[in-house]
Amino acid sequence: MLDIQKYTFFNPSPNFREMMILNLISQDNDISQDSMAKIVGVVPSMINKYLKDFEENGYLLKSGENKRNMSYELTDAGKKRLQFLIVSFVDEVSELYTETKDSFKKVFQTLKKDNIKNILLYGAGVVGGIVLKVLKDENINIVGFLDDSSLKQGDKLQGIDIYSPEKAKELIYDALIIASFRKSESILQKAIEKNLQKLYVFKIDDEGNISLEGRKNER
Repeated sequence: MLDIQKYTFFNPSPNFREMMILNLISQDNDISQDSMAKIVGVVPSMINKYLKDFEENGYLLKSGENKRNMSYELTDAGKKRLQFLIVSFVDEVSELYTETKDSFKKVFQTLKKDNIKNILLYGAGVVGGIVLKVLKDENINIVGFLDDSSLKQGDKLQGIDIYSPEKAKELIYDALIIASFRKSESILQKAIEKNLQKLYVFKIDDEGNISLEGRKNER
């Protein structure tokens, strides 16, 4: 079953909320309205309204004497509705991912031009995880992550080892990419101070297209 709750970046449209509620009920028939409200991020009265709509549309059967001991069961129509919403959601996510990859076209061009095949990513955060997915889809080898946080060092992100920045001198790589947008300059400065080589940073133009810019370590 698709774990919808981990997709936190989407605006909660009515369709998205409907999908979340139906999905929660499909996983736990005895889930309370208060629990649903907390997970979906709405007030309990809105959950109650959705449940009434589901019942009227034939998506849901309710049993129980009151709200505290209420149980819910999706009908065949409810299961089909949930399947439709999930397929529609996945389709939109897929389209968004395609557009995201398109925005990285200039990055791929730079990697090809500079014959970069083995990459270290500096920053094992959200941006680093996204960059990892995009680059792996292009069959680019990710040697590992560097991160300043001692809590992350020795761990893995999506199966890729996270090292301390000092470890970079022992690794073989063609480029060390700063995997951050907001903190790229401060991370770059740290990399320069540590005398790390083959540095690259991301740049974003006004249209949201991402490019890769090499930076010489002149320290």
